[in-house]
Amino acid sequence: MAATNVISRDALIKLIKDTAGTDVAEVVRAAVEQAVEPLRQQQTDWGRRVFEAIDHGEKKPDAERGLAFARCLRATAAAKMNGSGPNGAIGILRGWGDKELADVWAGAREKAMAAGDATAGGFLVPEQYSQEIIAFLRAQAIMRRLGARTIGVPTGTLNVPKLSGGAVANWIGETQHLTKTEPTTGQVTLRLKKLGALVPISNDLLRRSSPGADAIVRDDVVAAMRVGEDSAFLRANGTDFTPKGLRYWAVAANIVAAGATSLAQVTSDLGKLVNKLKGQNIPMLTPAWIMGPRSEQYLATVQNTNGFFVYRDEILRGQLWGWPVAVTTSVPENLTDGGNTDESEVTLVDMAQIVIGEGPNLMVDASQEAAYHDGTSVQAAFSLDQTVIRAIEEVDLVVRYDKAIAILNQVRWAP
Repeated sequence: MAATNVISRDALIKLIKDTAGTDVAEVVRAAVEQAVEPLRQQQTDWGRRVFEAIDHGEKKPDAERGLAFARCLRATAAAKMNGSGPNGAIGILRGWGDKELADVWAGAREKAMAAGDATAGGFLVPEQYSQEIIAFLRAQAIMRRLGARTIGVPTGTLNVPKLSGGAVANWIGETQHLTKTEPTTGQVTLRLKKLGALVPISNDLLRRSSPGADAIVRDDVVAAMRVGEDSAFLRANGTDFTPKGLRYWAVAANIVAAGATSLAQVTSDLGKLVNKLKGQNIPMLTPAWIMGPRSEQYLATVQNTNGFFVYRDEILRGQLWGWPVAVTTSVPENLTDGGNTDESEVTLVDMAQIVIGEGPNLMVDASQEAAYHDGTSVQAAFSLDQTVIRAIEEVDLVVRYDKAIAILNQVRWAP
């Protein structure tokens, strides 16, 4: 095959100019530019899209996040119903037309079995689907939503630098030596703990192959995980199997007793929390308030002597003194620290000092024989035609600088 001679654009223009004159050359140049511009733009757009895909990955709308995870759960439950186990669940996905999801799951299961991580009952959710559900959880769980740093802990433990005192800078003269100053540091260790969420789902819902059913399952599982994380990360005492929450990370000097419930006293008490943090040179990179619904409602309704709602506008925007407010029932309103039975707490924390460690995968399983507690009594899934889904994530929480937490206790504010 004869070789093709390729001539560059500039060489072509020069050749035309030499043979036909400058005017003709300029006409040809303009025509060439017009012809190649769409191709050049297409090349630019394609390069940008490739870069974005490599650098950021394909982003799904929030409403679609976690649906593949939920579909895996429903397939697992359906397989339990017909007694076919995890391999049967993969077949069920194929029957639903989810070949790609089935292939990903089958590959992840083979990898887990080769590593000795597979179990006879449940399965490890493929990492990409685990991350989708964690991203969905991040928008709802208090600590994640407020900006706590998250870090993967694939081996189960990870040492994190802890700051217990600040570095000091010195001025120096022309012939003076700079005095060495370093922050006082140590380390805290993330040790992953298991958080299990039990979610009863009606078998009628599990039998239906639809995005709507997937969304319901996803939302119920995420809600259970959110409640578990919120309650532990705020107030768990840090035994061998639970994380240590902010209440038990806070140093004693940063825990302040609330005074009488009056506008002046409440404002003073809030200011004390701010002073506790700023007095320790906390950088206040991402400060946030955490409180219960009753405390929030008091701040939204309290008026001064002129009938002006002092904090209402800010509270309605989800802020207090310019910083975000998170409201959760995981903050109790029946504490007895001061001898009463209706006390609560308000926390101010710089979230930049909070680190959440998380494992790479979620473990899920399903059972029709399991029993669960619905908050009032024990229920049997079989008699209710339900399947109980169990999702287990591995997480822990540490605080890099424990003086970055200030807590107002004995709070009895009420609207």
